Amino acid sequence: MRTFSFLASTLLLCTTLSACSIYRVNVQQGNVVSQKELAQIHKGMDKAEVSAVLGAPLLQDPWSSDEWVYSYSDKPAYGSTTVRNVILHFSRDGSLQSISGDVKALAGEKG
Repeated sequence: MRTFSFLASTLLLCTTLSACSIYRVNVQQGNVVSQKELAQIHKGMDKAEVSAVLGAPLLQDPWSSDEWVYSYSDKPAYGSTTVRNVILHFSRDGSLQSISGDVKALAGEKG
């Protein structure tokens, strides 16, 4: 009986202590820019049209409004952080000149 009581209390202690781990939250921040959305963006679009498709940029240079940065980071509870940036460059007249960054629009993608 004494062995059973020892095993039961040890099992209870181990079960209780295993629940004491720290809860970690997945953290997602920024603008999620999908391939489907990027496929809708092309050179020559004005800022209002780009904003209608992608939303407001996360970062914008306060001295020059010619560069918009859409940044997204994902930090899972356990694992490494993923960061993606899409940078749009506009001309002085407000038309889109180039798209650069980590996510590229695929020519034949349908979505």
